Amino acid sequence: GGEPRRTPCSPSRLRVSLEGSRVAVRPALSQSHTHAPMLSPILLVAAAATRSPGILNRRAMLSVTTAAAVAGRVAPSLAAEPATFAQRFSVSGNISPLPPLGQYSRYEDQLSTPKGSKALSLPVRFDFPQQLLQIGRSLGGIQFVDGSSGLKIYVLRASLPGTSLAETPKKWFGEAIFSPDGQIAREGVEIDAYKVTSAKELEAPAGAAEARRRLALKYTVITPANQRATDRFAFVDAYEVDGIAYLLVASGGATKWEGGEKERCERVADSFFIGRGA
Repeated sequence: GGEPRRTPCSPSRLRVSLEGSRVAVRPALSQSHTHAPMLSPILLVAAAATRSPGILNRRAMLSVTTAAAVAGRVAPSLAAEPATFAQRFSVSGNISPLPPLGQYSRYEDQLSTPKGSKALSLPVRFDFPQQLLQIGRSLGGIQFVDGSSGLKIYVLRASLPGTSLAETPKKWFGEAIFSPDGQIAREGVEIDAYKVTSAKELEAPAGAAEARRRLALKYTVITPANQRATDRFAFVDAYEVDGIAYLLVASGGATKWEGGEKERCERVADSFFIGRGA
């Protein structure tokens, strides 16, 4: 529930309140387009003392300092790493048509793994509408776009925040995908707001990485030509391998979503496969 989140988010910004000698430290999401630094325990204490002089006794002081220290340790571990292209291990992938001809094709490739991974590469495949064009191959990633409808496909990856795929808060996926330093932002897409509307675990197909999850997104982009806000929807299919989330993002415009784009994006997400590697 709740309103769509404005980007970029600043979960590190903290709000301090005092109730007698009881101190509460709560995260306050930024609605601006600037990042706020993590407040140090000293700043938290100073802020509390300024707001309620004379109330901050020794016990309250210890509470603020302890809470701030805990926040300083926990928040960075849950911070979302920007989701960027899952780099190809090969020079180019293999594309083959699927029956009936003229509707869908299958993309198959190998993805490079981060240093220290058990496997050197991971198999990847998914089906996509045949009219989509592959772009950005020189960047080493996998990206397709339909020039007429605006349907887009990205294959991304990001390190999980020390939790399993199933236990990772759904908001983390939105923060990673729409990070100002993420791949989508690098493509020049200006994100005005976003919301992760649902998340569920899925059974992985035979031979795939065992942990799989599906998420739904709604987000608003600002078109560069006329600076108008345009709504989009997306399905995200995610697998976990060695603490890394591999994400397929299939998105379409809101105006055509119920007219066929939802079905096409969902089929792409359903077909996404990340193997366990050798």
